[in-house]
Amino acid sequence: MQNRKIKLVPYNPKWPQIFQKEAGPIQQALGSNCVALHHFGSTSIPGLCAKPKIDILAVVHKLDAIDVPALEKLGFEARGEVIPSGKYFSKKSPHVHLHIFEEGNPLIEKDLNFRDYLRTHEEDLKNYASLKAHLAALHEDGMSYSLAKTEFIDQILAKCNAEKHL
Repeated sequence: MQNRKIKLVPYNPKWPQIFQKEAGPIQQALGSNCVALHHFGSTSIPGLCAKPKIDILAVVHKLDAIDVPALEKLGFEARGEVIPSGKYFSKKSPHVHLHIFEEGNPLIEKDLNFRDYLRTHEEDLKNYASLKAHLAALHEDGMSYSLAKTEFIDQILAKCNAEKHL
């Protein structure tokens, strides 16, 4: 499952441990502004192939109260507002992407619902894994690869919402 730029690897059971190890220092750096930290994205879903990076979703009270120098001391590079209404940081070793949102941002629920749904729906998980492998072979950059998954993600979120309203 590899091409020129998008490298997918089989699920690694160490990914949750890496999240746990990274979460403590991040929570300390965010201090009392931190509401919650969540492991999300493909590395948070057992059995799913993924790009080998840990996605962490941090929920904070206020975006403008983030202690950027404290995160930089942990090896994170500020990437600005790459994500709508949030802040984005990346770290190369271990490869971690930190997505920070203010509490109440609808993207938080969207990301966590998608993760939770795939953790409990094996057929959709298999379909997503197959789609990811197919798209990784077609796309050379992360942005086009991510955008190509949008329709499937929206379908899963619609299923998730339908289940909540049963």
